[in-house]
Amino acid sequence: MPWVGWALTLDDFLTTRTMELAVHLDDLAVSVGHPAPDLPDAAFEPVLTLLARLAARRHGQAAMLRALARSERAPAAINAI
Repeated sequence: MPWVGWALTLDDFLTTRTMELAVHLDDLAVSVGHPAPDLPDAAFEPVLTLLARLAARRHGQAAMLRALARSERAPAAINAI
């Protein structure tokens, strides 16, 4: 997007769109009282990586490690966005 001074690679664009679809799929399932369906690994893995990296950037590596591996030392909440 030359008019704003930055651009995404095609892979990054597709990953962010997939993340939006995954999050909205979960929102929709919750809103109608159904469990969210599991995504195929090919869709879920890049979304998980993106969200984990965003959460680590926001909260720090130690907080992420504690949240994932040591619930007794984990922060009250870890979120990516």
